[in-house]
Amino acid sequence: MSLRQALELLALVLFSLFAHAQPLSTDELPGDPLSREWMYFIESGQPLSPYDAKAAFEQGRFAPHGKKIPSLGIGAPPLWLALTLQNPSDDDVQLIFELANAWQDDVALYLFDQKDGIQRWYGGDLTDSPRGSRFMQQPLQLPKGNHLLLLRVAGPDPRLIPVYLTSPQEAQQRNHIELLSYGFLYGGLFALLGYNFILFLGIGRRSYFYYSLFLFSFILLNLSYTGHGQFWFWPGLSHWRQWSHPMLMTLYCVSGLMFALRFLGIDKLRPHLSYIVLGLAVVMMAAQGVAIATDDRELGLIFAFDFVYIFTLLMPLLGMLAWSHGLPTAKLFLLASLSTMVGSCTTGLAVEGYINFNQWTYRAAEIGMFIDAMLLALALAAQFRQSEQERVIAQQLAATDPLTGIANRRAFNEQLQQLWHLDSQRRCRALIMIDIDRFKSINDTLGHEVGDKVLTDIARVIRYSIRNRDQCGRWGGEEFVVLLSSASEEEAGTIAERIRHNIESLCFPAPANKLKVTASLGVCLDEGHSRHEDILRRADEAMYQAKEAGGNRVKLA
Repeated sequence: MSLRQALELLALVLFSLFAHAQPLSTDELPGDPLSREWMYFIESGQPLSPYDAKAAFEQGRFAPHGKKIPSLGIGAPPLWLALTLQNPSDDDVQLIFELANAWQDDVALYLFDQKDGIQRWYGGDLTDSPRGSRFMQQPLQLPKGNHLLLLRVAGPDPRLIPVYLTSPQEAQQRNHIELLSYGFLYGGLFALLGYNFILFLGIGRRSYFYYSLFLFSFILLNLSYTGHGQFWFWPGLSHWRQWSHPMLMTLYCVSGLMFALRFLGIDKLRPHLSYIVLGLAVVMMAAQGVAIATDDRELGLIFAFDFVYIFTLLMPLLGMLAWSHGLPTAKLFLLASLSTMVGSCTTGLAVEGYINFNQWTYRAAEIGMFIDAMLLALALAAQFRQSEQERVIAQQLAATDPLTGIANRRAFNEQLQQLWHLDSQRRCRALIMIDIDRFKSINDTLGHEVGDKVLTDIARVIRYSIRNRDQCGRWGGEEFVVLLSSASEEEAGTIAERIRHNIESLCFPAPANKLKVTASLGVCLDEGHSRHEDILRRADEAMYQAKEAGGNRVKLA
């Protein structure tokens, strides 16, 4: 026997000497889950009966548990917990036993009194729990004297055993707080889910679909491991209750990765990385499918937890990659991913007993995910605003002449066609075609830079020479066109003459300070029966007549 083995045996003997510690008084029960109060025994071989477990406890084979919440890993052997309770009063004491864990397969609770009388209760996923039972909750009545409470928990799921033993009033208050907090959590998540799914149906962007699927998978996962799914939706589906955790954990990871790829545009930033992440998602689903096909739930749980670890690390890395490439909304995505990571780590530390186990530390993963969902919703909204702004700018650029800033020929022609289908009272009544006289000579003698300056100044003069309800555009080269809404022949002539005069009055800086620019204008009135092609043609003909007459004049068609 090695020295280490000898020391371990000695420690076990010493623990056994203190196995029959003083009973815990019902007046001294903690409000938090029981931890160091337990004695524990790990079962090996054939399952023990409650009487065998009681005998093992009396023989000192149970060891003090220590300070942590009882917790073992995936596929751990069955665990027995023992607690001696003393009711010092003459009256019966009412207590509520609550195992705040909804993912154990087989839970058995035994209560021995001083006369070796025994009461038994059973729960867990293998038991058809009644509707309305979120997890095992059992009222206990303790007469005066000492009582032995034995708890056996078995199954492949992580062996986390947060047991509350409190008065009915404390249990009711704790359940009320949980009810309010879960109502807030589910209400917020369902609101985000519904809103974003409606956006997906409305605008068809797959980012909203993957985000909705991501939220939906988390809600289902949360419903499963908190027991609300069993409480509301599947109280009698014992097989689904056993497999829901690994399956929903896998769905949560896959949907989250699909959303990240789509939202961050990884396929454009790093196509090969996108294929790797997609391959990982396929491997996740295939591995879980193998576990289901072989009915190996321990393997399925190992896969699922490994996937969650990979997912929790991969999401911030993808966010950092997108941020480094200048994606504005990647910062919110990164903060959201870090929120989930911090929440998950806090819950893990609480489960392992490294930090204090309470409602907030145990549910930190839910808080982190809620913050994650809110930040991702903001990121989606910011991305939508950005894409809409880009779309509007693209439309404006497509409809705007880049040099002069007024409508180009295509946009102006579309406006003309749209107005032409209005009733005669609202149809434009006149059109003016404008051509700059001898513009080619300006480019040839003074250069294109001066020519561009002339065009921009003339466009500015035309805008300020017409009425607010009128429209203007660059028809091409040195030609401009104006739509006059509801203009009489006299009004059209006046506006055309004002444009001609203002163009002639333009002054330019050196080297074009001696340049005098004039324009020829053709005006065509619409009597309500012409086609828009006809009025364009007639205005153009009138403009050429003005040019042939020497330019710098207005000609009425």
